[in-house]
Amino acid sequence: MPILLGQPEPIRLLWKRTLLALCVCLSAMAAFSHPMGNFSISHYARLTLGPQAIDLLYIIDMAEIPAFQEKPSVDLNGNGSIETSEQDAYLSRKAGKLTEGLVIRLNGRRCPAARVSQQLELLPGGLNLPTLKITLNYRITLDAAELKDLNVLEYQDTNFPGRVGWKEIVVHSQGVDLLESSAGAADQSQQLTSYPEDPAIRPPEDLAASIKFKRAALISGSPLKTPTEVAGPSASPQQAPATARTKQPLGQSNSSILLLALLAVFGCAGFLVWRRFSRRPGA
Repeated sequence: MPILLGQPEPIRLLWKRTLLALCVCLSAMAAFSHPMGNFSISHYARLTLGPQAIDLLYIIDMAEIPAFQEKPSVDLNGNGSIETSEQDAYLSRKAGKLTEGLVIRLNGRRCPAARVSQQLELLPGGLNLPTLKITLNYRITLDAAELKDLNVLEYQDTNFPGRVGWKEIVVHSQGVDLLESSAGAADQSQQLTSYPEDPAIRPPEDLAASIKFKRAALISGSPLKTPTEVAGPSASPQQAPATARTKQPLGQSNSSILLLALLAVFGCAGFLVWRRFSRRPGA
């Protein structure tokens, strides 16, 4: 490296240790980054079909960059601190827009989804930036007069088109007989809290599902069986280790790790420089 040419040995050693420590710090910060990438927006939908209603759990997980882009819409007074009232106001506005992007049709007719609950979470991410997760619960009430012996449910998520991320749909049943579904019952990401670490596993890209079910339940409360589950454990693919994202207060991020590492680096650097220039001329 040109910066090391002509420098005394302690100075060259100082630069090497500084660069090594910075690489370690950057690696530690990257370990806290979103598993799907800093620009990702992940989708999760779980449809639970019952004889009287369909319950929908819908989750959006924004990584560091899209969460940062949302900050002006959350921190309306611009003081840098996100207050409870600001979170509630943002969540109400955002939930309304997300709801408009969900299309649910039963036997060709679009069904209104009533929002039952909503939640906003700010979780620590990489580069000392938070990630943003929105959790919405819906209920679609079924009209017995409109149900048929064979019913077709169609689900489509049109929010954030073209964005990379984990896109998963899970289908369960409670009191109806599922005959066919393009989505399975296995929850691969545990509601976007645990992503596979194996880079060979491609993230799902499911934003739409088609489900056929009977009005009269033959198997009550049984989740839909996928082909691999029907074939038995031997036919199931090996589960890869997953990266779990734990909930922590926003202030407890990787900044403390970086600060301690930098203090150690510059402390060592200062000691070497002091030893170099404090020697007597003839020593």
